[in-house]
Parts: sequence; C-alpha cells; structure tokens
Amino acid sequence: MAKSEEEEEPISYTQEFLRFCQTTTIRGVSRIVKAPNKGIRSLWLTFVIALFIGLFACMILLVRQYVDYDVIHPPRVLRDTPSPFPSLTLCNLRPISPPGMKKIRNLKFRDPREFANNLNSFAAGLYFYRNKSHDYELVSSAISMGGYLESLPKGSSYSLGHMRNETVIQCLVLYLEGSSRITEQCEKVGKWRHFFHALYLNCHSFDLDPSISQQVLTVELFSYLNERHDDVECHDCFASEIKSQLSGAVVVVHTAKTYPDVNQEGINVQPGTLTEIKIKAIENIQKEPPYGRCSLDTPTEIPSYDNISYAYSEYGCRMLTIQNEINKNCNCNAIEFPRMDDTLPFCMSMVDFVKENRCVYEDMVKQAQALNATGPSEEFLLCEKQLNMARDRILCKAQVMHRFQSDVVPTCTLPCAFYSYETDRSTSTWPTKSWQLTWLKTPIGRTILQMPEMSEYRRAEELLDQPGDKNRDEVLRILAENNAVERNLLAIMVVRPNFNLHKVAEKEVFSLTSFLSQAGGLLSIWIGLTMICLVEVIELIINCINVFKAKRRDRRHDRLALQQHKNVKYVNQNSGTNKTAAENNLYLEGQRI
Repeated sequence: MAKSEEEEEPISYTQEFLRFCQTTTIRGVSRIVKAPNKGIRSLWLTFVIALFIGLFACMILLVRQYVDYDVIHPPRVLRDTPSPFPSLTLCNLRPISPPGMKKIRNLKFRDPREFANNLNSFAAGLYFYRNKSHDYELVSSAISMGGYLESLPKGSSYSLGHMRNETVIQCLVLYLEGSSRITEQCEKVGKWRHFFHALYLNCHSFDLDPSISQQVLTVELFSYLNERHDDVECHDCFASEIKSQLSGAVVVVHTAKTYPDVNQEGINVQPGTLTEIKIKAIENIQKEPPYGRCSLDTPTEIPSYDNISYAYSEYGCRMLTIQNEINKNCNCNAIEFPRMDDTLPFCMSMVDFVKENRCVYEDMVKQAQALNATGPSEEFLLCEKQLNMARDRILCKAQVMHRFQSDVVPTCTLPCAFYSYETDRSTSTWPTKSWQLTWLKTPIGRTILQMPEMSEYRRAEELLDQPGDKNRDEVLRILAENNAVERNLLAIMVVRPNFNLHKVAEKEVFSLTSFLSQAGGLLSIWIGLTMICLVEVIELIINCINVFKAKRRDRRHDRLALQQHKNVKYVNQNSGTNKTAAENNLYLEGQRI
C-alpha cells in the first residue's frame, strides 16, 4: 500500500527544490518559502539577496588579496649554528702601480689621461666638427679608465696594476680546531683568485677552504698600497669619475666563492688605518613561484674563461648574461663584466690610440695641408677605422645593456637557500707614530722598509740603534715630518663576533589555509553556510537525478505503451481484411456451384 502511494506521488524538479529550500540550513532561505504572506516572503527574499551580494563582495576582496601572493620575512636567531665564512676581495683605488707607470713610459704608451685627451680631440675632429654630434657623444661618454684598459695590447693590462704579492704583504686566518685557536697563513687554508675591474684594474679575492670555513673567527689582512707621491699630476684620474680620484683600497665582503659586486658593496678603506669589519651571517630561504623567484633548478656554478668557476649568485648570473649577449650581438668583450670568451677583442679596443705620437688629429691635418695631399694618409685611415669600429661596438653594447636596465634578469633565478652578510665597521689610526719604527723591524715590516720612499725611516732606525739618547730629538723630527707609512699602509680585520646565524625565511602573508579559513568565516557570518550544507546540496543533486531517471523511465514506458497500441491496431486491421477476403472467396465458390 505504501509502495503504491509513493508511486502515485507526483515527481518534479520544482518540488525537490522547494523541499530543499524548506529544510536547508542556509540562513533566511527557508523563511522565503515558509513565510505566511507574500509581503513577508518579499522581505525575506530582499534580505537574502543583500546577504549574498555582501558575501560575494567580501569573497572578491579575499580572492584578490590571496592572488597577490605577498610574503613576509620574519627573522629568527639560531644560537651557535655554524655557517660559512665569507670571501674577501681587495682592490687598490689607484689602478696603475709605479712600476706599471714606468712600464707605460718604456713601451712608449700614453698614460690614461693622455689617451683620454687625444681620443677626445680625434673624435671631435672626426665627428663633432662634421655635424655628427651623436657619434661624438657616444664615443666621449665611453672615455674612461675602462676604455683605456680595453685599448691596451692584449695581455699587457695585468702587469700595469698592483700585483697581489706586492699589495698583500701579510694575510692570517684565525680558526677553531676543537677548543684550540690556530693561526695560519691564508695561502695554507685558502686560495687567491684574480679578476679585472673596469676602474681599479687588478682585484684579488680570497676564498677559504670549505673544510675550515665554518670554524673561522678572523681574517687579518695587511696591505701596502705603493702609491706615487712624487708627482703633481694624477695620470689615471678622470674628472667624470670621482672614484678614480681616491686613495686607499676598497674591500668587499661577499658570499663564499661568488663574483663580488665591487661597485655597490665595496667598503672604502683609508690608508694609515686599521678597519675592523664585524660580520653577521644571514641564511636566506626563498619560496618558489608564485610567492617568490627561487628555483630548485638553479645552477650551482658560473663558468669563467680561465676555467675557474664562481659559485652561483644572482648578481654573477646577471653579469654573465649581459656579457654573453654582448659577445653574441657585438662580437666583443666588455671589461665591466666577467669574460667568458677570451678570443674576442674588447669592445673599445683601439691599440693605435694608446701609442705615443699615433692618431694625433691636429698633426695629421697639418701634415696633409703641408703636403697638399689629395686624400687622408694611411695612418689617418687606420685610426679612423679603429674609432669607427669602437663606435659601432659601443653603440651595440649600449643597446644590449638597455635591455638589462632592471636589476632582475628573468633567466637568473634566486637560489632557494643562500647566505648573505651584513657588516658593521669601525676605523682607527694605525700604526701609531711611536710604534712605526718597532713595527718596521718585524719580518713583515722589513718587506716594505727597503722601498725608496722609506729612506728616512731607515735613517731613523740607524739613529735609534746608536747608544745614548742624543739622537732622540732627530728621530722624533723624522717621524713627525714623514708620513710614508700612513700614506701606504693599511690593515683590515674581518671578524665573526659569534656563531649566531640569522635565518630569514619567506612566508606567505596569506596562505591557502588562511584563505580557506577566512572564506569559511565569511560564509558562516553572512549566510550561515557550513559543511553540512554540502550534504544538503548533495542530497538535492541526488534527488534531482532520481527525478530525471523517473521521468526518463516514464517516457520510455509511454513510448512502449504507444508502440503496443499501434501494434494491436495494426493486427486488428490485418485480421479484418483477411476475414472479408475469406467470405468473398466462399461466395464466389457458391455461385459456381
């Protein structure tokens, strides 16, 4: 009986939806159906629509906040946690050494300022006075120390700068081995590497051996600058580059074995001082996209033309990428970037402009006028060819670098974990006057005492070694009037004050968990939607599927009934036709009889 009543119950989507509205836990929906009159139902309908509009507005704001993928960098300190000691790079602020300047004169080369003045005059005659001001500006903007170094004959630049064994007179490393403190020469616990800088020429980096890097406490470095003070003119200074007018050294503390950013991270060190640099190690943990830019596929090394690779860094990758693009598009090397293909010339290579008495524009013009020449000389054509080629390469290099104006290069990803270092430095005068003669008697002091500018200090030592105090005033006068030690000597101490590691890990401002939690809160506040509503919706879907199946079953049943009705009618028609034909046959047979 119950089965027959269930089958007689009408089935429709509308009734299922009304039943859902009557029983759902979504706030206000059941009141729309159950309200006693139309006015109340309209009021509840307006209220529910307003709630849904407010919900959608809040959800849109929430989604927009989530897809921003913002991160925060909460720091935390890990006590007594080992971390690698950084590398140290040293460059002399005076690029050309006194022996290098002497070599320039012996080779009959122009010094940097003579080169700049002569090149500017030739470019003015070739371009500016011929209404090619753009070409003149392009060439004149490239006249610098880097342009001079690029124009030198291949292989001659290194010998003009300060050699490491002359610049670094002593380097010591203090590290822990168990509870013992051990001091070693830098060469025994690490290695030096050399690279060219566009302004400072020879720079030297010291990389510690990884086996002791985490136990190192201090690196002490003593440097002798060997700067010329017997000339009233600076031969390697440029008015447009204030950094070319400095004395002293620049030191860079950077991640172990990476390519140093001398221009941005360099610390200027004054002669006659002890500079103490205290470091704070920071471990950076980066997130992958969409929150961050790190990649697990980031390489670990950056190659170099001399088969000595650098550890990967985003800055080193950027410099390498720009150099590769210059190599590929301009077929030359730029001295500002690490070289990858040593077979290519420098972009501003103009060897004849470095040589004395070559490529002098005024002299060649006067010579042509005196000889009534009908055309330019071979020397002029050669100089013009070199300058035009340099101009084209400078323009090409500028176009390549224009594409990399941003600090971020898409192909250079961040490592997902890397170390960086913050520094805190202090400076004191060193060595004090009363200690200078004593220090010059030490083994390290003896290495510089034989320098020509130290003659007065040698005489002061001789006077001091004589018995009695009769020479004391003369020694004091010599020390007061001479400052060769202060002008050339400096000391650098890179100190790790403790083994604390500062860990900075990127974290999402708005994670997926937070998004789901806040979305659930909005749904609950605005319309009272909870997880039980999902069961109600599933029930509605199941009931609608059952309605669909029932309707399809009824349609199939109706089609079968209709087909049976047609078949019965067809059979009845055929039966009546056969009966009439039989009666007619009997009648005809009776007539024959």
